[in-house]
Amino acid sequence: MSTDSPIVEEVRKRRCELSERFGHDLRAYYEHLREVQANHQSRVVDQITVVRSRRVENEGKTRR
Repeated sequence: MSTDSPIVEEVRKRRCELSERFGHDLRAYYEHLREVQANHQSRVVDQITVVRSRRVENEGKTRR
């Protein structure tokens, strides 16, 4: 028997609330998210840049 953690229960509760808020319409929720994104463009990350750490670079130099 498995019991769900309080975090899992909270996520499920929020999911149900969001679904009800938008009439169980995924398109309506999507449109809402696009509007929020447009209103907060400075907070949107459009590309992830991976930067190698110096530790990784130094390990490559010491290994032969």
